[in-house]
Amino acid sequence: MILKKIFLSGLFGALILVLGTNAAVRTFGGGYPSLLSPYHLTTKLEALGRLMLHHVTHPFRSDVSRDATTDLIRKTAKSRGLPPNFVLAIAKVESGLLPHRVSSAGAMGVMQLMPGTAAMYKVSDPFSPADSINGGTKMLSDLWKRYRGDRRRVAAAYNAGPGRVPRKGPLKRLPSETRHYIKKVLKAEAKLNAGR
Repeated sequence: MILKKIFLSGLFGALILVLGTNAAVRTFGGGYPSLLSPYHLTTKLEALGRLMLHHVTHPFRSDVSRDATTDLIRKTAKSRGLPPNFVLAIAKVESGLLPHRVSSAGAMGVMQLMPGTAAMYKVSDPFSPADSINGGTKMLSDLWKRYRGDRRRVAAAYNAGPGRVPRKGPLKRLPSETRHYIKKVLKAEAKLNAGR
């Protein structure tokens, strides 16, 4: 009987943790996880912690405008030899250019960097548009070189990770989410190139 109570209280505590974390991601980070989703719980908790820290360390700083974010993306992309509209399309698909966005998987900021990726590219504050854009364009520059400018593969690797995207051959084995993501990025870039 005591073991059953301990088990049930532990199960209840875990459920509250999952529900609370996902509700916080929806409320504070603009992500859209299923409220019962236990996936990526640690990365979501880390992302929320970093978002709260950002708000504490930048209490009087207003958000950067979308126009300023767009200009910064284009300038940074150009400085790294990347097509500005391609990078801007990725940022729009990833976050809608919202600096405080947290995804259902725990990705953060304008460029939606996962905590490990942010650490790899030395991004100290992923919720600072400048830091996020700097880290995201560094990653895109690495992917651009790896895939020799193949937009489809670069977008796929940005979404799913380079370990899942072959340098050559068909992209049929990618998850459906990643195949859909590639289409969205290329469509967004085409709109930007057409001036819409």
